[in-house]
Amino acid sequence: MQGDLKLTFQMQVLQQYNEKVVAGMLNEMKRLGVNDTGEGAKSIAYNALQLGGNTTISNLTFKEYLRHVDMGVGKGNPLGGLRTVKKSLQASNKQGIALLKKKRKPKKIYSKIAYGKLNELISDLLYGYTEATIAQLKQNIQ
Repeated sequence: MQGDLKLTFQMQVLQQYNEKVVAGMLNEMKRLGVNDTGEGAKSIAYNALQLGGNTTISNLTFKEYLRHVDMGVGKGNPLGGLRTVKKSLQASNKQGIALLKKKRKPKKIYSKIAYGKLNELISDLLYGYTEATIAQLKQNIQ
């Protein structure tokens, strides 16, 4: 019974965390004007899974281009930075160099939200379980 309560609690906390992250992502996407076609918002999905034993995991998935927007990379703005690609573009064509001079500003729609809520998740997992166990014991006694 104790293991079932623990796994159920973990699943609930992970589910709540995912819901908060998705809601935050959607708000930021709307605020920053990232979701022009609506495909990015439709692609966001999450689930919390129980693996064998006492293990639960959380998956948050979305289209890869949303991560690129978050990092400020994409066409003309390589992941390694402008300097790493500039030499090869200089050798091939000048049009590519002109594109590289424009910098794309990162729009933090994922990392700021997901990592910002990690301390809250850790706190809920550490201290919330104790409170949930106490509530369950009180309910069993009455």
